Amino acid sequence: MKTTKTLLLFFLFAITFTACKKDEQMPQAPMISALEVGTGNSKIAHPGNDLHIEAQISAPANIKDVVLEIHPESGNGWNVSTTYTEGFAGLKNAEFHKHIDVPADAKVGAHHGHLKVTDQNGQVSEIEFDLQVTADPNLAKVTGFEVGLNTAGNDLHVEASVTAPNKIAKLVLEVHGNGWEKEVSYEDAAVVGKTSYNLHKHLDVAAAPKGHYHVHLKVIDQSGKEVEFEEHFDK
Repeated sequence: MKTTKTLLLFFLFAITFTACKKDEQMPQAPMISALEVGTGNSKIAHPGNDLHIEAQISAPANIKDVVLEIHPESGNGWNVSTTYTEGFAGLKNAEFHKHIDVPADAKVGAHHGHLKVTDQNGQVSEIEFDLQVTADPNLAKVTGFEVGLNTAGNDLHVEASVTAPNKIAKLVLEVHGNGWEKEVSYEDAAVVGKTSYNLHKHLDVAAAPKGHYHVHLKVIDQSGKEVEFEEHFDK
């Protein structure tokens, strides 16, 4: 009887020790930091424009996926539910930097968002944010935004039609991906002070390694308001 009790105590100790060991060895859950929603973290979105969302992600157990959700605070309206794996799965550290299309008919008013990261151990971390969708008829708009890489892979053609009721102060083109980036600003007489402008530029991207790239077009008007649009290309 004494031997049986001793064995039971031994097994109980062994199970407890193993469980504690597993808990000790479990990597930390994912972390989300430096969240930025909207230009300058304004937490404002405009129908017919892009919504910039950025955050830093750390996952010691490696990222499985990242989920972004946006929904109205009440009633029906514009909803987003997107799962991202490309550029995230398998990484310990990543930058979440996306531009979400806000439909022209998006319902104005209060919205709520969730950014959720799941690691490869199934651990989940989530951060929430508030978002206000507002209409601004004087905000700059961009249509026909297109990018194209030539056959040689060294010249990127960019074109777009810009309208800015408050007049253009500056246009900025940024290309980034695979640890490479390039930014060019246009503030010459052909651009500044115009209420409409047909952008047609060529950027030298010969130094960019092969991979997937994001192209951002930012319009800053003379009232200080900014809008930003995104396109992609592969090299």
